[in-house]
Amino acid sequence: MTSVGTPEERYGALPPERIAALDAAAIESGVAIVMLMEVAGWQVARCAWRMLGRRPARVLVVAGRGNNGGDGLVAARHLRAWGCAVDAVVLGEEQRLRGAVVEQLRAARGAGVAVTVTEDTAGLAAAAANSALCVDAVLGTGLRSAPREPDAGAIAALEGARVLSVDVPSGLDSGTGRAHDPCVRAQVTCTLTAVKSGLWTAEGRARAGRVVVADIGMPVTAWHACGLRPPTAVRAGALLTVPAPF
Repeated sequence: MTSVGTPEERYGALPPERIAALDAAAIESGVAIVMLMEVAGWQVARCAWRMLGRRPARVLVVAGRGNNGGDGLVAARHLRAWGCAVDAVVLGEEQRLRGAVVEQLRAARGAGVAVTVTEDTAGLAAAAANSALCVDAVLGTGLRSAPREPDAGAIAALEGARVLSVDVPSGLDSGTGRAHDPCVRAQVTCTLTAVKSGLWTAEGRARAGRVVVADIGMPVTAWHACGLRPPTAVRAGALLTVPAPF
């Protein structure tokens, strides 16, 4: 049956405070963030694979210290399994990393991904230029102000590269669509669970490029607990191209 309704009803229009509430409700229902992260990263990898013409190539994943970075590291692991030469840079100090990103870092290394943890972004521009695709997993939906170092340096290094952003382009306010300085300009953005409200704005879409929304299995109980309706078209593991809002 074909989904009906407005684009926002079909694909979602989540503001950042609702995203945090959904994650909390999922945890309360028994679905840990790392479970959602595994599906999210797999969907990002699928999106990347399509961008690569379904052929192995050199990929650079630039990951932050939070859940967005964890999604990127999961994607790196899958792309490596599919034959890609994958380098991943995690922006931080390894001994200070916490949470799910630590598990995903260990798993990516164990799967053959060349992972470097560093705050030095001096070589990133050259690495990006030598890659067929760069996965931007630096900053997610919680950003409210201009990125700081080392994130800002990493974002600047991706300028001019072919970029797939995870959830939202790093540097973009996911609620308002405002592009802070610096902000990634992606060719494709794989947004997870539902389209973020800022991606329906002209400025947000200019930075995001083509937007693909990915089903990651957010429990229906989490949606209901937040008083929300899940987007009607985002289901069954779909990767859906979202129409332009203008």
